[in-house]
Order: sequence, then C-alpha cells, then structure tokens
Amino acid sequence: MHCKDPLRQLRSLRSCHLPAEEQPLHAPPRDSGAYVPELGARIDDDRNLTDGARRCARKLAQYTYRTNRESRTAQITVTYLMKALRRSRRTVQRHLRQLERAGYISVQVIHAGTRMCAGLMVELMAPCFPRHHRARWPQNLIEPDAPRKSQNNRLRYRSSRESWALRCMDGVFRSLMKTLPPLSVWEDGNNGLSARVFSEVLLGEDDRGTRRASK
Repeated sequence: MHCKDPLRQLRSLRSCHLPAEEQPLHAPPRDSGAYVPELGARIDDDRNLTDGARRCARKLAQYTYRTNRESRTAQITVTYLMKALRRSRRTVQRHLRQLERAGYISVQVIHAGTRMCAGLMVELMAPCFPRHHRARWPQNLIEPDAPRKSQNNRLRYRSSRESWALRCMDGVFRSLMKTLPPLSVWEDGNNGLSARVFSEVLLGEDDRGTRRASK
C-alpha cells in the first residue's frame, strides 16, 4: 500500500482552498485600427479546423481586406504569419494546409526567375464568406488616386505547390542520375545507336564535343 507523505498532505490542506495566483499580463497590443471583416460562421463550426487554423483564417482575411479586397487575393509570406500569430513555421504551414484542404483558401507559390520562393499567393474562397458578402466585399467610399497595382514585382510567377515541389526536385534528380554507372556499349544493327549514347541522351548530356576533340 502506498504511504502518503504527511508533509505533502499538510501543504495541500493549507493551500487547496486558496485561489490560484494570478499570472502577470503581457503588454496590450498597439491600437492600429485594423479589424477583421465579416466571415461566415462555417469556419467556427467546422470540426476539421483547429482553433489555430481559425485564427489563421481571420488573420488572412484581415490582411487580404486591407491589401486587395477586390480580388480577395494577397501576396503573403509564412514569416509574416509567424510574427502575426506568434507560432512556429511548421505550425503556420499546418494551419494553411488545413484551410486549403477544407476549401477555404487556395495557395500558390510565387517565384522569380531564380529557384527561390518569394512568398505565397493566397486566395480566399467562397466558403469563408457569408451569403450576402459571397460575391464581393463592400467597396470604399473614397477612391484613392494612386494606382492599385504596383509594377515592382511584375517579373514574379505563380505555380501550384505540386509543380513547385517537382521543380525543386529536378536538381536532386539530375545529381542522382549522374552518380549511376554508365551502361555497357553495344551496337544495334537497326539504327546503329549504342547504349552509351542512349544513357547520355537520357541524362541530358552530349559527348560529341569530346569525341571531336579526341579525333
């Protein structure tokens, strides 16, 4: 039989009836005047979403409403969402994946001429909005004089996450194929091509320059 600690029992009797100690509060956020536009109650009632994913959806709606409310599409980065939600990169990616799988957002990868990822193009889908705002949000009463679209990022392109993953794996696949040993040489009586030339064509290489130099 387990023996109870008398000191622990005495400490419990002295403090069990007392209220818990209040934790110190963090500094309140700055009043920026930003607000979350009207969203459908479906997001709160969907059991496929976690509380973090719902909070991420509200943050995306707030950012999209402020930047580009006409098309409901905004360029955003995971780093911005990390700072806004105070969560890790993997947690933010998990929230975005949940929202995309449930049909609330559509995500595309933005890349420039290089292979570097420049951000995400997130589009809010129809299930995010109530019925009376499903077509569009209410427009501003004052039209700004400045142009809406900037030309700074005109050389950036969009692609789906699947095509971006295949694009990133191309270099690894070519490096892997170069490590394979060459095939044995044999002559084909029909077309005269050898297996070595076939393997070089498969790898995307051409040794005609080296053959000319040897001759």
